[in-house]
Amino acid sequence: MAVVIVPFVMGIFFAEKVLLPIWLLFLACVVSLVGVVSLSKWWQNCAIVVMIFSVGALLHSLSYRSNIIYDTPVEMLIAVETTSVERKGYTSAEAKISESADLSLVGSKVVVWGDSLTKFKAGDRLLLTTPIRPFRADRKQYAQLMQHRGFIGSISINQNTIYEYSPTERRTLHDRAVSRLQGAMAEGDARAVVLAMTTGERSEISSELRQNYSASGASHLLAVSGLHIGIAFMLINILLLPMVLLRYGNIARSILAVALIWLYVWLCGMSPSAVRAAIMFSFLQFSLSSLREYTSVNILAGTAFVMLAFNSHLLFDISFQLSFIAVAGIILWAMPLYRVCATRFKFLNSIIGIMLVGIASTLATMPLVANTFSTVSLVGILINPAVILLANIVVLAGVVAIALPFTAIIAEYAALWQNQIVEWAASLPYGHFIMTIPEWAMWLIYGVFLVVTLLLWQLPKQEKTPKIEG
Repeated sequence: MAVVIVPFVMGIFFAEKVLLPIWLLFLACVVSLVGVVSLSKWWQNCAIVVMIFSVGALLHSLSYRSNIIYDTPVEMLIAVETTSVERKGYTSAEAKISESADLSLVGSKVVVWGDSLTKFKAGDRLLLTTPIRPFRADRKQYAQLMQHRGFIGSISINQNTIYEYSPTERRTLHDRAVSRLQGAMAEGDARAVVLAMTTGERSEISSELRQNYSASGASHLLAVSGLHIGIAFMLINILLLPMVLLRYGNIARSILAVALIWLYVWLCGMSPSAVRAAIMFSFLQFSLSSLREYTSVNILAGTAFVMLAFNSHLLFDISFQLSFIAVAGIILWAMPLYRVCATRFKFLNSIIGIMLVGIASTLATMPLVANTFSTVSLVGILINPAVILLANIVVLAGVVAIALPFTAIIAEYAALWQNQIVEWAASLPYGHFIMTIPEWAMWLIYGVFLVVTLLLWQLPKQEKTPKIEG
């Protein structure tokens, strides 16, 4: 499966860069399919590659919409999907068009801009008449990112544009979790970090705290994504380890672990990045029983193939890229290193496993982070073992505190120490650089990573010689 995903991804990437007629791509699919059926073995393999490439390009080309009428007022009913975020003098939220006089808009997503007093919660419904505006041409990278995420444009609203406002009355698991943690801890940076890492609620994160985490290379800890689900994945597997002693324990352990992973994602508000990471880790969970990297790589590739077949634009979404690369780093580096570093002591092995997951995912995503967010953190690797260990305590204690609020103090102190380490690291001279790694350099680094990994895999495995007692 790892071989199949390559031409499929290349086809999607090609269709993004080169605009070709739909009929031509469809013809390429048909011709290559005929070649698969009729050609000899070598040419047949070439035809298979061309067919997979063409299918990827065709699916991506069909996903674009060109019939949207901008800057013309249209009546619509929108459902708010994310709580409004305060920015400098205005607020923003994400919403989906539920009903519209223009039926072609139904199901599309829009960014909702408002003044500082216009705030909404997830689940609110608004009936209004307003024009949809395209994303600004001078912010090309942002516009492309939002389009790949399914957004067709933005709307600006105020009290005059809203005909009817129906605030949500529902209280989701996420809302209840946030409320219980807020009631169990004093307001401050420690609580803000616990909320962000445990439930995905980042409304209390101050700009100074966010800057410290970014400068120290630990900003990934403040958003529930691939690394977070990886932490939950490792903790759940450690806690469920005794189940392998039971009959069919491995199967039961995997089923329960996947259920707990999705419960955690639900608790975090089902953010797209968390959902995508959960899908990948769910498939990875069922490959753990074999402990074979090749099996895990194929499962990861198969998962990515299915997700891209349903939505080819995920390939260009930074959260999908970070989730995929983080999981790949865990499979290719953390799992083999864990077997090398494992000791006879289970508790020590648990700490080793947790740290290896954090180090592997951080190293794997570092080039992409530098290319996208223009930050190269040298001190990040230095503090990584400590902050990853504390992050595990924050997540575990934070989740437990939702049911048992008196345990929140553990998460709060762990977050406090984590913040102090991050603040110290951010203050170090030359600890980080504001520098954008060019795209070609990023691909070069990942090429080196891949070559080195493949070479290490070719090394003969050391087999333990059984001890002979005489």
